[in-house]
Amino acid sequence: MTNSDFFTRQSQLLQDIVKYYEIKLDNYIPITKKAYKLTSSEGKNFFLKATNDRALNKYQYLESKGISNIIYPLLNNEKRFITSTNNLSFYINDYLVAIPVRDDIKAASLFNALNNLHHQTSIRKTLDPYKSRAKFDELSNQLDYKFKMLELLVRKVESQPLNIYSMPILENYHYILNAKREMIKLQKRIISSVKAKESVEYSFIHNNPSLEHLLNIRGVDYLTSLDHGKIGISSLDMAKFYVENESLDIDYKSLILNEYFNENQLFYYDYFRYLVLVIYIKRMNISTFDYVNANMFVNTSNVLQKYFQNFSDYKEETSKPEQT
Repeated sequence: MTNSDFFTRQSQLLQDIVKYYEIKLDNYIPITKKAYKLTSSEGKNFFLKATNDRALNKYQYLESKGISNIIYPLLNNEKRFITSTNNLSFYINDYLVAIPVRDDIKAASLFNALNNLHHQTSIRKTLDPYKSRAKFDELSNQLDYKFKMLELLVRKVESQPLNIYSMPILENYHYILNAKREMIKLQKRIISSVKAKESVEYSFIHNNPSLEHLLNIRGVDYLTSLDHGKIGISSLDMAKFYVENESLDIDYKSLILNEYFNENQLFYYDYFRYLVLVIYIKRMNISTFDYVNANMFVNTSNVLQKYFQNFSDYKEETSKPEQT
């Protein structure tokens, strides 16, 4: 949905805002493709975002669990968080101006906020081999295809004379292969846990944990934009959080190990490490331009080296960076 699409039926949407929220608009300014800053005729600012009907159940669930560190949408006149009309589904918040915070400090706060969300919504369940198999098969096929494409690229580069673009690819390809070996090892462990139907904690996960989705309002941190949230294993949130913010000067090794490393149940740590590698490999998009591929290999190799330094394997020395 583009900004022009958002207000295609402008008059109807304006009527819906008046009908369901008793807000008469004076102006609206696009923020993203799905979000607007609204200004009422009384000079008060609001935040409107297009969403889907499923978001209603998510906010209702979080409210029922007493979760207080998230920004809830304003209730409409039907006492609902989400307003669904023939035009679209959307919600409205007060427009909040957050206190500016340095990214490294904000990332540490986001880590704590996510953990609070996970702990407060945790429920113990057994891993389901039937449900997991289809997901792993699909993911394995995607990764196999990506590694084949990367191998074909390297073979093509090897067949040509060396140049400033081919050398970075050939020099860094072994880091990609190390990641592949690590993923195979971790996947075997995870599958073993699934087959054993281990009991693990499921939680409500944000599923899009970026720094933009944490607001500090009068000294209190709040999570926002939980539209993509779902019940899952917290390792997914932490993997996405780490990949997006790994460039910041934070002791991720201590943060992750303190939260996830448990010798009595290593599933969460294995799953976190596996997902981080999956994200790094899946985002390697091969280009027709050699300089783009060279940058891609260098950038991926750099983050993989940092990954191995932070999260070396607890059983095998092969994960140590000096042996890669």
